[in-house]
Amino acid sequence: MKSTKDIKVSSKLIDQVVGQEEAIAIIRKAALQRRHVLLIGEPGTGKSMLGLALAELLPHSELKDVLALPNPNDENEPLIKEITAGTGRETVQRAQIDSKAAFKNMRYLTFILAIIVMIAPWWARHYYQSDIMFAAFFLGGMMFLAAFSVMMNIGPKAFGGEKIVFPKLIVDKSDKTKKAFYDATGAHAGALLGDVLHDPLQSFLSSNRLNLIHNSNKVCTENIQKIVNTSLLKHQDKLITKEAQNYEAAFTSINELTTFGEVEGALKPVEVLSSNRYDYHGEMIKLTTAKNQKITITPEHKVAINKNEKIQYIAAKNIKIGNQVISKAEEIILTAQDIINTYSIKQQEQCRLYYQYKEIKAAHPFWGYKRIAKAMGQPIGKTRWWHAQKHIPTPIQRAQSLEKQGLLPLTLDHPQLPTIAKIIGSTFGDGGIFQTLNAIFLSSKEKSNIVEFGQDIEEIFNFQKSNTRIIRGGINLTSYCYQNTNRDLIRFFVALGAPVGKKTKIKLKIPEWINKSKELQTEFFSSLLGSEVAIPKVHVSKRHLNSFSFAITGVPEVHESRLVFFQELKNYFNSISVKTGKIVKKVHKSELSPEKNYLYQIHISTTFENLINFSKNCKLNYCQYKREKLTKTIKELSTIKKERYQTLISEGYGAEHCMKLLQLSPRALYEILNETEFLIKETEASYA
Repeated sequence: MKSTKDIKVSSKLIDQVVGQEEAIAIIRKAALQRRHVLLIGEPGTGKSMLGLALAELLPHSELKDVLALPNPNDENEPLIKEITAGTGRETVQRAQIDSKAAFKNMRYLTFILAIIVMIAPWWARHYYQSDIMFAAFFLGGMMFLAAFSVMMNIGPKAFGGEKIVFPKLIVDKSDKTKKAFYDATGAHAGALLGDVLHDPLQSFLSSNRLNLIHNSNKVCTENIQKIVNTSLLKHQDKLITKEAQNYEAAFTSINELTTFGEVEGALKPVEVLSSNRYDYHGEMIKLTTAKNQKITITPEHKVAINKNEKIQYIAAKNIKIGNQVISKAEEIILTAQDIINTYSIKQQEQCRLYYQYKEIKAAHPFWGYKRIAKAMGQPIGKTRWWHAQKHIPTPIQRAQSLEKQGLLPLTLDHPQLPTIAKIIGSTFGDGGIFQTLNAIFLSSKEKSNIVEFGQDIEEIFNFQKSNTRIIRGGINLTSYCYQNTNRDLIRFFVALGAPVGKKTKIKLKIPEWINKSKELQTEFFSSLLGSEVAIPKVHVSKRHLNSFSFAITGVPEVHESRLVFFQELKNYFNSISVKTGKIVKKVHKSELSPEKNYLYQIHISTTFENLINFSKNCKLNYCQYKREKLTKTIKELSTIKKERYQTLISEGYGAEHCMKLLQLSPRALYEILNETEFLIKETEASYA
């Protein structure tokens, strides 16, 4: 050989791979058996080359064209059909030819009508002996001929027929000789395999009792032994048994048992999939914490401990003295006193006197109302009414009503707290509470949004339907407004931190309890962003997106509080890996308000990965239109990026250079090439 050009190189890519003999054998076998292959390794080891070789080895006969056919039942959901590769274009052309068959003779018909129209005026003049009839027939004929020609150009739709929709060729393999292969180089293993966490059920109470959630969403406490025995008896015909230790087990039916468990650091409803019981012979371990909390368990039972600021689950037998055992304490975020504090100083004083009366009465049950009044230094008439259980202060009546509904005291593990956070978030946006405290409301151009808002309120409170109404609003009555006048409901949300009155003139402060868990933050900010965020769309140049921002107004007196509010919003965005810009303030002029206002705005990065992070963490509550618009924007931008990436690759550019030009991270490129569907919607979480 005189040079390397004399070396014979196989035309098959699989034969060009060097140093990966075992992988080559696996690839050949996978291509023969049509199997999937997972390639993991350091960059430069030949993963992409092996993947391309696999696509080359797959038989050409298996290639398919994909057609989108019109769906007569739902035009928004076309029918998808696979056909043999290379026949897609023929199918589309045949459909176009067939659709024109009904009108192929129209040119002859038009010619005949034109002749009739030209002859008719002369016949009318001869028959009627009148120039007026000649002009009438001539003008009428011309108008008829023009209208007929226009209708012919419009097509069958003009005659009440169905609109002709041709099949659309989505995937065309007519000029392809091998399977498609997309290189997603750079995607880290975690993006493919995901994060695997251990989530054991940790919701037992004292005395071996367990919280169960019934179909009516009511929470009750039952003995764990009774629960297991009842479940096994119900499924005794499907019991799984073992002689050792009298083991018995059974799978529960769907939605048969629901309790609380730890999910992402918060208590959420989880479904019980199976139950079992068996005899245990051996030692038990009693764990005692510094706060004298005790639990007796088997040595193999997993217990959550705090190690290096992280929660780890280890067997009880491996726990040592000094380990920090994690236990969830009841954390109260709202009490009756918080409800009372929403009233005036005068009413709060009356509540204090009432509680003083109750304390004296409890300490001296035989004292009459006159003696208690003298001890308190109050009029006899006041204690007489309280003695008769009448004229109890209104704030206390509100608190007692909320206690009956199980909303006071409100604890951090309350099952409806996420829904409460969702409603609170909307009051910082398009919702709110009137200055007179006579209604809580939400406005929206979409009626479905305020209906959903009302359903969420009904899920929490029991009130009369007469307290609610939906009215039309806006300058041209283009919006809807849900209003609820229930006084318990209003005071409840005021106590939790909902803004009251015109938000432009008041300080906005995010309630501290919102930051107690990630789920509460998600619900709160999803409602706030659903009201106030401006969703971008693809610019006409198809090079970038329009502005993606969040903005609210405020008078000069609330400047400092607005900066704090926006900083908390930026902190939330940072926690979900959404990049934002600086807080911008500018003078805001409005025809509806002559007062001087400022517009506070924060821009959100429009990179594809930032959109992904936003869509996966912000559901945009109570705004169906914005969810659909964001979904459409991401889908359109993904298509543009994918087409430009493939063009650059075909021109010989490397993957890293393409990502840099398109401002794509490895993760974003992975999502685009795999055509991940980003559907922003409110979903019901399912647990296993």
